[in-house]
Amino acid sequence: MGTPAQVAQMAPLDIGNAIHELVNQVTIGTAHLSFAKSVAAATNSHPVILSVSPHFFVMTTNAHLECAQLYAAKLFDKPRDCASIPWLLEQARNRPQAFANATITELGVAIQGAEAISSAQDPLLTSLKHRRDRWLAHLDRKTVKDQATFAENAKLTFKELEGIFAAATEILKSMAILHGAGESVIDGSHYNDFAPTLQLIEKGVQANATELEQRIGPCPDVEGSF
Repeated sequence: MGTPAQVAQMAPLDIGNAIHELVNQVTIGTAHLSFAKSVAAATNSHPVILSVSPHFFVMTTNAHLECAQLYAAKLFDKPRDCASIPWLLEQARNRPQAFANATITELGVAIQGAEAISSAQDPLLTSLKHRRDRWLAHLDRKTVKDQATFAENAKLTFKELEGIFAAATEILKSMAILHGAGESVIDGSHYNDFAPTLQLIEKGVQANATELEQRIGPCPDVEGSF
C-alpha cells in the first residue's frame, strides 16, 4: 500500500468533480462572451460614452472576447492530461459504472449523440485552436510573419463562438443527468449588466455637459482645428 499521495495519484479523477469544473468553465466563458456582446452593443447605441472613453471600452470588449475564446478552447482540448469534454466521453465509455442513471445501451446512445455534437463543431474548433495556440496563449512567429494567412485560418464570429458554448452545454447536461450530478449551466445573459450601467454613465455625461453649457455657453466646435 502506497503513501496517501501515491494513492491519490493512482485514483482516477472523480466524474462528478470533472463535470462540475467543466460546467464552471462554460458558465464563466459564456459570462465573458455576454459581457463582450453587451459592451459592444451598448457603446454602439451610446456614442457619447464611446467618444469619452473609446480605448477603455474597446479594450474591455476585446479582453472579454479573448477570455471567452480561451475558456471555449479548454472545453474541447484533446491532450490526455486535460479534463475536457473528449476526456469525459472517453471516461463514459471506459467507466460506465460512474453513470448509474443510465443503462449500458442508454449510455452508448448518449455518447454517440455527444460525439456527433462535438464533431459538428470541428471546423470552428480548428479556427479556435489557431487563435488560442498561435495568438492568445502564444505569439507564434509564423503568425507575426504572415498575419493574413492567420486571419484566414482563424475566422470565428460571435455567433459561432456562442454555438461552441451551446454544444458544450448540451453535452454536459446530458452527461450530468446520466451521472446523477444534477448540474445546470448558467446562461451568460445572467451577467448582462453592462447596458444599464452605460446608460447611467451616459446620462451623467450628458447632464454634466448641459450644466456646463448653461454656465459658460455652448462649447465651440474644435473639429478640424489641428
